[in-house]
Amino acid sequence: MKRDENNMIFSEIQNKMNKPIKEIKKLYQATIDGGEPLNFHKRCNNIPNTLVLIKSEGNRRFGGFTPIPWKSYFSKPEDIQNKTFIFSLDNKKIYYLKSKDSIAVFQDEGYGPCFGYLDDIVIKGNPIKEKCLKTNPYSFDYKGDQQALSESNNNLIKALEYEVFQVIFNHY
Repeated sequence: MKRDENNMIFSEIQNKMNKPIKEIKKLYQATIDGGEPLNFHKRCNNIPNTLVLIKSEGNRRFGGFTPIPWKSYFSKPEDIQNKTFIFSLDNKKIYYLKSKDSIAVFQDEGYGPCFGYLDDIVIKGNPIKEKCLKTNPYSFDYKGDQQALSESNNNLIKALEYEVFQVIFNHY
């Protein structure tokens, strides 16, 4: 990420969490750790405050942040504190949940990180090897920017890379 992109994302995380960031720790990198959902879950389950960065074919760059820890079992938690968000680095925009009743993330052992309920950002399978990454506006408010994340809404695409980081905060 470029400096202005770092500032945009990290400032938003600090504002949402109301705490200064102490450290960013890489948990997972698909091209190194293996792009299968099992590998993602081995490294990222039960860890709160994660930042997901994706670079898709077509060199689109986007991702999301959630305080909700990832799980291997079927779950579709809401974020009643409204701290989960997704973003487009290319468009330099952040997108928020439509309401506190919106599904923030989708969790299941057959999926990597998913934002929204199988809509906004979905990774099923290994997106490095096959077309199994999908974006489709649904749970987040895109303010009319319907191709906010990728040029292929609701079509399966490949990822060139995706990484997951834990955001660790200073405690006063």
